[in-house]
Amino acid sequence: MMDIEGQVRQIKQKLRLAMNGVASKGMRDSGISYKLNFGVELPRIKEIAASFEKDEALSLRLWKENIRECKMLAALLYPTELFKTDMANLWLDEILFVDLAEICSMYLFSKMEGAAVVAFKWIADNREMYQYCGFLTLAHLFRNRLEMNERYVLEFQDQAKAAILGKDVLPASAARIALESFRSNYGDGESV
Repeated sequence: MMDIEGQVRQIKQKLRLAMNGVASKGMRDSGISYKLNFGVELPRIKEIAASFEKDEALSLRLWKENIRECKMLAALLYPTELFKTDMANLWLDEILFVDLAEICSMYLFSKMEGAAVVAFKWIADNREMYQYCGFLTLAHLFRNRLEMNERYVLEFQDQAKAAILGKDVLPASAARIALESFRSNYGDGESV
């Protein structure tokens, strides 16, 4: 079994081979600035992740890299049963761009124990990225038919309405996605 540093070197080598300079430059030009961005598309990142066992230590090591694809791989390789809400809050503090927020929300945040509770806290937070990840996490939970009582439904609808009518674009777009997921899986309910 290869040690963590050997696995990280192997991952970086695979990323270099899959590098897309045009995509990387386009992201940099649009303001997505990691220390290093290989411009690798998600399907290829998922292929790379599939060639490694899920491992908490490897994931934590990859997260420390300020490399776009390493952070995405960290989210894909973290064993969801070990990922806790306090770790999610720490990671969320470091998420600056929507691509990473989307990967973490879909593949990690929505699968951790207590995901719904933390997602509701995030949608009520005043920080834009927290709200964005909260609504995206809820959208994924709704697709899996999260059980919610009426109080939570009303809270979600109130927060979604506030986000849509608010000034921040990211929470508004994620709230619309979550609402669509909610309506698709639970019926129309009260319109927002």
